[in-house]
Amino acid sequence: MTTHMDTEAIREAKATRDGGPLVARPEEVDAFLEPEEAVGFEEGLPLLDKEYGEYPDDPLTPDSGADVAALADHELVGSVEDLAAELDADAGKVRTALELHDLEEPNAGGSFDAPAVEHEGVIEVPLHGVIEVEHLRSPVYTDARLLEHLYIRCGCGISEIKEILEDGMNAGRSGDKSPWRVTEREIRTALEDVALISSADPEGIDPMNSKDVRLGGATFSQLDEEDRSSSGGLNVAVEDFGG
Repeated sequence: MTTHMDTEAIREAKATRDGGPLVARPEEVDAFLEPEEAVGFEEGLPLLDKEYGEYPDDPLTPDSGADVAALADHELVGSVEDLAAELDADAGKVRTALELHDLEEPNAGGSFDAPAVEHEGVIEVPLHGVIEVEHLRSPVYTDARLLEHLYIRCGCGISEIKEILEDGMNAGRSGDKSPWRVTEREIRTALEDVALISSADPEGIDPMNSKDVRLGGATFSQLDEEDRSSSGGLNVAVEDFGG
């Protein structure tokens, strides 16, 4: 994928957004960010047609039978462990509950559709797809091509960038590793460092008034004013968001 750095969009973002989301952005971005049903208590949308706070407190009680049955039959629930995770209960208690309510255990594997990204070393971003982390700066939130794509092209706000990066970096992450985390402050600082939002530092680089633009850790000479007006911006190859 090849794109141009949209200097007008950057100028507008610096003047009006201050790290917030773009209102008029591609619908695909909102669809990407919309929560989906997922196995696990308070993970994604509930699998039952009710809020998590209305889930049964104890799967062994008689009045919890209908909810346990509905979850056991859900297409995303493929094991007793899945069912226990969704009910926030011990797997042993859930097995007892299934016997008590005369229900069969969910089939291992079920009809669960695995997420597009389920292993370490890659992240998925809207309007592009899967990116290999090895092609990004480390830590990834400092990669300016990635930031420009998410903040300018996709119109994501800082909190949404945090969500995308944490979800992507933790997908398939080994259980013996601590969850990957980034703060909104770190993302804001990174956006300031690559001049995509206004910095409190008066010496910060402004891509509209500087000869250089920092992208992916390198410095790219900015087109002169005449070339910019004819081409619409700086050509930036982002096939792999390489640094």
